[in-house]
Amino acid sequence: MNLLPTESTKSMIQESIIRWFDANGRDLPWRTTSDPYEVLIAEMLLRRTTATAVARIYSAFIRRFERPERLARARVRTIASMVGTLGLQNLRARHLQQTAAHIVKEFKGSIPDTMEGLVNLPGVGVYVASAVLNFAFCRPSPLVDGNTIHLLSRLFELEFAGPADRNAWDFIASFELGGQNKAFYWGIIDLVAMVCLRRVPRCEICPLHEPCIWRHKNKPAFKTG
Repeated sequence: MNLLPTESTKSMIQESIIRWFDANGRDLPWRTTSDPYEVLIAEMLLRRTTATAVARIYSAFIRRFERPERLARARVRTIASMVGTLGLQNLRARHLQQTAAHIVKEFKGSIPDTMEGLVNLPGVGVYVASAVLNFAFCRPSPLVDGNTIHLLSRLFELEFAGPADRNAWDFIASFELGGQNKAFYWGIIDLVAMVCLRRVPRCEICPLHEPCIWRHKNKPAFKTG
């Protein structure tokens, strides 16, 4: 594993990601809301599928099941029919229905605003809980998934066992986001989706090409003018 980057390097990278996202981030329907229920639904739908696939059904899903009470009363097969294009529809539908029922029963229809409360919801793990804290409640919480691991590995040649690696969570928590957590985490997600592609990365348009160790080792120099 390479040496950890300095605080100044981390600050520069953080600022570059946020600036890039502000100019280039994707316009996705769940990014325009801070409603905790709508954010929770989005994050549950996004598991093991793509943002493009979720974007096709998200607005219709929210219109159909606008509050936890309606989702809790719905039949699992009805929910499954709406999320069928995402894959794993039966499992996904059960988790959505059970989560809504738990929220109605234990929290009177309000989404819990603590890590403990969120991770105890059916089908909600640490990542989804952290995403809800960041994107709905504006509470900075470390957020690590495969996108984060991919970007950190390329940038710094850091080796992590995977998204559950505690070292990765501790490292990402060391960034001082100063209230910019939404743009930072969405920026990482979009950079990997649009620029830092796994097979053919578009280094020539990446805002992080200068500090990126992988680029210096694997890609030829390119003209920026």
